[in-house]
Amino acid sequence: MKEEDLSQALRNAIARSSPPPSMDPARALEQGRRARKRRTVAWAGIAVVPLVLGIGAGPAVVAQVGGQSAEPMVAGGGSTSPTVPPTTRKTGDPWPEGQVDRTASVGPRADRAVTLMNNLSSVVPPGFGTPDLKYPDGRLMRWPQAQYASNDGERDYWEYMATIPVEKANRLGQLLVQSTTPDGKPATDPCKLAQQFWGGTGTCAVLNAGGKKVGVVTTNGRDRYDQWATYRHDDGTVVVLAQSKKTDHPDHSPLKQPVFTNQQLAELATSPKFKISS
Repeated sequence: MKEEDLSQALRNAIARSSPPPSMDPARALEQGRRARKRRTVAWAGIAVVPLVLGIGAGPAVVAQVGGQSAEPMVAGGGSTSPTVPPTTRKTGDPWPEGQVDRTASVGPRADRAVTLMNNLSSVVPPGFGTPDLKYPDGRLMRWPQAQYASNDGERDYWEYMATIPVEKANRLGQLLVQSTTPDGKPATDPCKLAQQFWGGTGTCAVLNAGGKKVGVVTTNGRDRYDQWATYRHDDGTVVVLAQSKKTDHPDHSPLKQPVFTNQQLAELATSPKFKISS
């Protein structure tokens, strides 16, 4: 075929085709950005001879790479959305989800904290009670909390916490559970992780709980809590379960014995009922 015949055939094909739809520049730009993120195309040792047809022509182009046909590349073609990276807290950012401060007092996150508190009550062994008591100033001793925990420059993450009083023979102690969603920080030694909670004073031992390594700190009564167990799940969720034989209620004496042994604390820290990952 002569060059003049080829040119005429192309012009005829363009004339017969319907005009392309109008293009939204913003949408086209966004699709281009997504396509660039999704794929990296390496062209090595391939000679490409472009054929310029002019504005208005939009046929699919199939590239022959290494003897195999690639998928047709059509402007505006559908594709899967790229993975969205975790958001990061910045100075001046508003509190998330319409909150006025770090604490989520209503909504799904507040509900998760209440569920966490109820799950903590459910594991108290026979012989101990979990009464609904108040401090002299009227504050409840049973209380849940959900708070946005990220600081500037950190990935968004949340802490859910609950405390309950535990009673036996008119004596009062306290339990606490805290579940922290994955924060993007690397895993660390179980004891190093455990000593990050509540000042970290005391001695630490790594206990085996069903094949899982749990850091258990004992303070010998020198801190607000006597013992706590800390476990990091595979997805990065961190659970802390703490106990104290005493409370700061002035009208109640401390318990004579801890609610749990250290081994029991370690096993409970790995329980799925205390794991909140979102």
